[in-house]
Amino acid sequence: MFLYASYVTSGMIIPLVSFKDIQLISSDAFVVGELDDVHYDPFGWNVVGLKVISKKSSMLGGGMGKTAVMILPDKFVLNDVMLLSQTMERIRDSAVPDNKNISLLMPMLSSKVVTKDSISVGTVQDVVIDTAEWKVKSIIVRLERDAIDAMGLKKGLFSKINVEIRTNLILSTTDMVHLNEEMSGVKDNMTVLE
Repeated sequence: MFLYASYVTSGMIIPLVSFKDIQLISSDAFVVGELDDVHYDPFGWNVVGLKVISKKSSMLGGGMGKTAVMILPDKFVLNDVMLLSQTMERIRDSAVPDNKNISLLMPMLSSKVVTKDSISVGTVQDVVIDTAEWKVKSIIVRLERDAIDAMGLKKGLFSKINVEIRTNLILSTTDMVHLNEEMSGVKDNMTVLE
């Protein structure tokens, strides 16, 4: 998306769609796999692991074919790949088989967002992750026309309005994202993006 420069970091704010399908490389130059999704705790919004698809059957000492593992990197360099600070041996020791019972962020993309009183706000376009604390910071929502009108926002004839809504406004996530505020409360607590 916008990640053209290299970042050496112990943390930065990264949109989820920038992570998707990025290749992870160990510090000793082995390909770990491709990032498929991000596991999170829906109560505290903490990232609990990265879902990595490894083509190497040796990742967990398992059988042939692709293996889904869950890891959480420490420091990394991000460019067109994610260079992890851990060696392949350390990653292999700390990786666990992917747990399908832990919530994933990718299914949230394109979900409807509704207010406390069940009024539709829009759809989730992206999820923002703070990798310094490994927390989900916010969601990016494309507002629907009715929500734009209800909030009194101005837009051009063909332009779309995206807003950032912090996770502290999210009550729950199912097949929709349910907010804990009515439309006026959402308007007061969101950030309109350019």
